[in-house]
Amino acid sequence: MQERLYDDNMSETEPVDSDDPLEQMPQRSGALHERLNELLDDAEFDGSPRGEAALGMCLVAMEHATALQALMALGMPTSAVSLMRLQFEALTRAMWLIYAAGDAAIEKLSAPLTLDSEQAVKNLPTAKEMIDQIGKRIGQGVPAAAHQMLTHFKDVSWHAMNSFVHGGIHPLRRSADGFPVHLTLQVLRNSNGLSTMTGMTMAVLTGDEAIAKPMSKIQQAFADCLPDLLKP
Repeated sequence: MQERLYDDNMSETEPVDSDDPLEQMPQRSGALHERLNELLDDAEFDGSPRGEAALGMCLVAMEHATALQALMALGMPTSAVSLMRLQFEALTRAMWLIYAAGDAAIEKLSAPLTLDSEQAVKNLPTAKEMIDQIGKRIGQGVPAAAHQMLTHFKDVSWHAMNSFVHGGIHPLRRSADGFPVHLTLQVLRNSNGLSTMTGMTMAVLTGDEAIAKPMSKIQQAFADCLPDLLKP
């Protein structure tokens, strides 16, 4: 994601050809991810165990986002929504690792994968507990807006995401009744919002103002494909 390859007059604000929102949203979502890639692909990140663990979770979150878009394009929205919870939890874990995790948790997550190390991480905090711990660090290096976004997203979406993941009424009714257009668009917006937050988190891990500054403009440039909470 190199700044030097990007032209401010091109992809971010360039209109899409179609008036169909089901074509517009995937195109804009793809442009958003391309912009994040331009900014971050050649970046150097914090090489400490904490930084590497957090970066790893950011990359997992981005993979889930890419898979979600692919599933939507294949006409599999129910599976796509299930991935949004995985995307959210990976981002939450990344932010927790940066701002709130103790050294012991970092050590557990950085260990080689064995039966013992798998058992050792079972007592790590839940998503709610991680968000609460992040909130307690506001004013100590934690951006209040980042905690607010995590909290709001969980409050609004958690029960529905759980239903999709655990075979509840949401996937059952969507399978029987169909997936409405407005919900498809909202899922893509929400996933894009999580991707934007992930990009911002990765920018923090670079410690590079040349990356952080253009990253801060992402929300304004892609407001048309982001949820209201992330719109400027």
